[in-house]
Amino acid sequence: MAARATSASTRGAGRRRDPERKERILVAAAALGARRGFDAISMADIGAEAGIVGSGVYRHFDSKTAILVAMADRVMDRLMARSAEIIATGLDEQAILTLLVRDHIAVALTDRDALAVYHREVRTLPEEERRRLSRAQRHYIEEWVHLLAPLRPDLADGEVRLAVHAAIGAIQSILFFRSGLADSRLAELLEGMAHGCLGTVPRGPQ
Repeated sequence: MAARATSASTRGAGRRRDPERKERILVAAAALGARRGFDAISMADIGAEAGIVGSGVYRHFDSKTAILVAMADRVMDRLMARSAEIIATGLDEQAILTLLVRDHIAVALTDRDALAVYHREVRTLPEEERRRLSRAQRHYIEEWVHLLAPLRPDLADGEVRLAVHAAIGAIQSILFFRSGLADSRLAELLEGMAHGCLGTVPRGPQ
C-alpha cells in the first residue's frame, strides 16, 4: 500500500517499541470509540482501556487521528493481503469469490469495532489519508468486480459493481446492528446474503 502518515510519536524514538502494546492501543481505541464515539474519548481514556499510562500511548501515536489512521490501515492491510493470497491460488472465479466473501465476513466479525469507528469517522481524517484509503478500497472492490463479471454475463458493468457494493454492504451491516446471534450463525447467514446480492452460489466446503 502507499506510504502512510507517521503514527508513532518522535518522543521516545530511541526506545524499542512493543508491537503488542501498539496492538492493545488500537484494540482499546476501537472498542471505546465504538461504545462512546471517537470524539468523546481522550488519549488518556484509550491508555486506561489498554492498561497503559497516557504518556505510554504517545510513544506509539502522536494523536487520535494517527490512531484512527492506523486502525483503518490495519484492517485494510489485512483484507488486501488475504485477497492477494486467495487470488494467487489460481482457483476459478466462483471459488475465489466464495473465499473472498468468507474472508470479508471473518474480518467484519473480528474487527467489527475498528470498522464501525472508521465508517463513522472517515470524514474527519486529513484529505490525503482519506484519499489514500479510498484508493485502497477501490482496488479491493475492483478485485471482486473482475471476478464477478464473467460469472454474471447478464449484468452490465454498472450492475456488476452495484452487486459487489450490495454484497459488501450486507456483510458490513453487522457493524451497526447487534443481532445477538452467535458469530458462527452470523457468518452462515451473511454468506448466503452476500451471494444473494452477487447472484452466485458458494463454492467449496462450508
